[in-house]
Parts: sequence; structure tokens; C-alpha cells
Amino acid sequence: MRSAGPIAKSTTFASRALLALVLCTPATTPDADDVRTLASKTSEAALRWLLAAQNHDGSFGDNPKAPGDVSNTSIALIALLSTGSTVDRGPYWRSIRRAADWLVRKTGGGPGGYDRATLIQGKLGQNIDLYLATLAYSQLLGAHMEVETEKLLQERARAMVARIASLQKANGEWETSYEPILTTISAWLALRQAHDAGIAITHASPERVVRYLEEDCLDPASGVFRDRKWGNQMRFVTQAGALRVLYAHGREGEPHVKKATKVLLDMRFDQDVGGRAGGEEFLGALFATQAMNMADEATFAQWYEKIVRALAKSQNADGSWLGHHCITGRVFCTACALIALQTPGELSMLARR
Repeated sequence: MRSAGPIAKSTTFASRALLALVLCTPATTPDADDVRTLASKTSEAALRWLLAAQNHDGSFGDNPKAPGDVSNTSIALIALLSTGSTVDRGPYWRSIRRAADWLVRKTGGGPGGYDRATLIQGKLGQNIDLYLATLAYSQLLGAHMEVETEKLLQERARAMVARIASLQKANGEWETSYEPILTTISAWLALRQAHDAGIAITHASPERVVRYLEEDCLDPASGVFRDRKWGNQMRFVTQAGALRVLYAHGREGEPHVKKATKVLLDMRFDQDVGGRAGGEEFLGALFATQAMNMADEATFAQWYEKIVRALAKSQNADGSWLGHHCITGRVFCTACALIALQTPGELSMLARR
């Protein structure tokens, strides 16, 4: 028996373990084989870098050797779990266990307020650490861990969910941050995945998020989602976040969603700041890829080839990605890119509707 620590030993987790065998859906053409090979090579380099960036205490900071924080540790933990390894098995179980142990210790003082004035909070809102930690907890719940550990995670997750639900505004959005739509989609996703993990959601409405996007942000004539905070500009991160929600709610057949999808397919993930991608763009790439993964096969293939080639081209020689503005930390950018690359074969809850 391995030493359990705060995260108890898992006994079965076969479904996620399958992910270690396949990163993409079966290819049917030479081009698809080429994209799959490129995605695999790019992912492997990113994973090696991310594992090496972990601190001795199990946490992750903005960059290697930087002090750990909840946001970076949560997104890195989710990326590691998406490889198919778990808290007790698979080639990366030790790194996952250490990250999970650190996160459970760090988030033991109540729902939220774990960090103060981090780089990620400065761009995605003061509660982004809460949203990302809730997503990480959702991945750990239901992993057939020891009863007491499962109860602890459930109790913590319920408190986190209640806090997130209390922050939703009457119009459906969450806090107004530097990137309001990305913040809202992160909060929405945290609640959705917690619900899928068995946590009841009250006092929050996913329907209000849809209303907010379709009535406050959508230009129906063009299919472009616009953010008032950004002067109603046409932006990749806004389009990606909105489609992540609408596809999850089964709206892909609606005319405005079809139109919005065509807009996204013509976009570059790094176009918002003239080809200089920051962490926000990498998060947008993750949301866009998850959304298109729910589209028809041809649409997804078109988008996936585009994002794989773009990410591979912009990857650093060491396997990481660097943010060139705003969220510049390599851990956040690399973790988001890694999850996006693995989306077609991912079995974790983040890939579900």
C-alpha cells in the first residue's frame, strides 16, 4: 500500500486510464493521421515540461520555481488528470497525488480567498482560484477514493459551489473582470462539472448564462459575440467562450450558433492582440476546442487541425508555451494548451457537455 496523504488511495478509475492509450479519435485519412501524430508529439513535449515545472511541495506557480498558487495548481492538476493517470495509478500518479495533496491542504480554510492578487486573478477575477479549484475537485470526486476522503471532498465542493452560485448576477454573468466572458464561462463550467460529479447546484441558473450571451452579447446578423467591456470588438476569446456554453446546452442546431461557428472557424486563436497570445487566448483555445468537439465530425476536424498546427508552431523548444501579454505564466498557458490538444480522446469531465 502506498502512503495516502490527504488524498486517499484510489482503487479503480479505469475509464480515465484509457486516455493514456489514445489522444485522438481514430483517423481515417493520411491528413488526419498527420494531425494526430503532430498533436501527440506536441502534447508529449508539453507534458514533460509541465511535470518538470512542479514544485517540491506538489504545487505549481506561474513558472518553474515560482511559489505555488491555487489557480496554477488547479489547472495543472486538471491537465495531468487528462492524461489518464490518477491519484494512484498511471505513469504520472506521483505528480498528481502531490498536486492534489497540496490543493486539499491549501483550500481547507473555506470556499474562496485562497490567494491574493495573483497574475491570473488580475485578469480573470479575484475568484478565479475558486472556480479552478472547484473544477479540480470535480475531477477528483467519484474516483473511488477512501470513504473519509470522498466525504471531505464532497463537503468542500458543496461549500465551493454555494459560494460560486452566490456570485452570479441577475443578468446571468459573474464578476466583471479584465475578461468578463472568460470569467463567466469559468464559473459556469465549475458549476456544471460539479453538478456532473454529484454536487447539487442551487441559487444559480445556467439558463441565465445562455440568456446573457444571446441577448446581451450576440450580434445575430453576423453571429459574432461581443463584450461591452471591450468596446464590442470581434474577439476570439469571446467567441470561443460563448460557443463553449451554447454547444453544451445543445444549441448547435440553432441558426445563430451555426453562424457563430462559421465565424470561429475563420478565426486564429492569437488574433486578438496581433498574434501575441497570452493566457487568455490559451484558455480560449481550450474552450473553442471543447465546443467544436461537440460539433459534427467535419467541423471538428477542420478546427482541430487548425488549432493543433497553431499550437505546435507557437510551442517553445522546451515544450512550454509563453504568454506574451496579460497572463504570461508558462504553467497556465501550457496546461490550457495541453488540455486542448488532448480533447478528442479525453475521458475527463471537462470534455463532456
